[in-house]
Amino acid sequence: MTRRNEDFDELCDPENPQIIKYEDILEAAKRIKKFITPTPCLASHYQRESGINIYYKLETVQRTGSFKERGAINALQLLPRDSQKIGVVVASLGNHAMGICYYGQKLEIPITVIMPTCVAVIKMQLCQNLGAKVIVQGNNLVDAQKYARAYAKDKGLTYIKRDYPNIICGYGTIAVEILEQIPCLDAIIVPVGSGGLVASVATVVKHLKPECLVYGVQSERLPTFFKSLEAGEPITLPYEPSIAEGIAMPYVGVNAFYNVKDKLDKLLLVKEDWVARAILHLVENERFVVEGAGACPLAAIIGNLVPELKTKNVVCICSGGNIDAVLLGRSLDRGLAAEGRLIKFKVLIKDFASAYEELMKLLAAIGCNIIRQFQDRIWVENEIYRVEIKIVCETRDVKHALELKRIIERAYPDACLFETEPFNDDKTCPCYAKCK
Repeated sequence: MTRRNEDFDELCDPENPQIIKYEDILEAAKRIKKFITPTPCLASHYQRESGINIYYKLETVQRTGSFKERGAINALQLLPRDSQKIGVVVASLGNHAMGICYYGQKLEIPITVIMPTCVAVIKMQLCQNLGAKVIVQGNNLVDAQKYARAYAKDKGLTYIKRDYPNIICGYGTIAVEILEQIPCLDAIIVPVGSGGLVASVATVVKHLKPECLVYGVQSERLPTFFKSLEAGEPITLPYEPSIAEGIAMPYVGVNAFYNVKDKLDKLLLVKEDWVARAILHLVENERFVVEGAGACPLAAIIGNLVPELKTKNVVCICSGGNIDAVLLGRSLDRGLAAEGRLIKFKVLIKDFASAYEELMKLLAAIGCNIIRQFQDRIWVENEIYRVEIKIVCETRDVKHALELKRIIERAYPDACLFETEPFNDDKTCPCYAKCK
């Protein structure tokens, strides 16, 4: 763990953080009104099972697929005309850049985007399609930001960072809409990366409805904001990849941190498997495609982290839907595995047709679908006439998976099941009660 050591930025000065006021956010809401249409806040199909009156604030329907547009258009409109003509530089992993690029094109402002090498190619392409100049520089976002600041200074361009006040004020317009759409709101759960969204939401909510709870949530893989709150100041952590890539930030925003640290009621950490299950639920049951970051609020509910919110009216901000096809597929598979609906096991059988038939009949008898299988005849020690079969099966639910587990272990005592969350003995596991 290290403390931040960046080039000085007067708009992100730890000694003099910029205070975000409710009035500033209200002005931003008026300013962006002609560009941003209020996004829907829809009731969840998970209300009955969870016991919570859940509503989804769907920022996924924005033109570029995330809430970042709100900050982008507010900041770009507030630039002096001379600065608009010269151009803007941003460093981003995707969503922030796409919002800037989209409205930069609309306002005829030249945009240069600095992206690190870890960014998905599709996000680079989307920025280029929106007319931006894309430069790939650095191994991570911190490196890209340092290069972007130096590039902007060298070229005389305006550098816009996600922690700047005008960006954060734009984000806060989400909370203004939510309180208009759900006036009887009891709590709001917000994804937390560098912290701009939760800082602006808390500013609005605590001004208009102080009794309403504001919870932040981030993946336990990279709990930078959580650790910063513990330390009492912004810190950095080594980067770790996460299914919630949009909020996998190794640093926190200075302005965001000092604006929210006394307003946030709780910061929750969620497991990667819970995020995968939340993505799966949103696709299967709600028919929404939401990226990992946007699924984190629901993941906190799935993980039973907020029992105090039972019977309450709770809004989960689905902050974005920009998840590429490969990651979406992996997330859905991981969600199925975490729910016990994909089971992997291996058995050693005689390398005869009758032995294969017996195994297949056993699986067919309980209604399991084979998704994948691999046969190994080479690395089977001292078993020249046997074959090791590795199988991935689809089951209906945890109960069905446990039935498969019992049958396989009874028929093949030496079988090895690769157990996932539904089979563990952790009593804090959301599936524990169902399993036992």
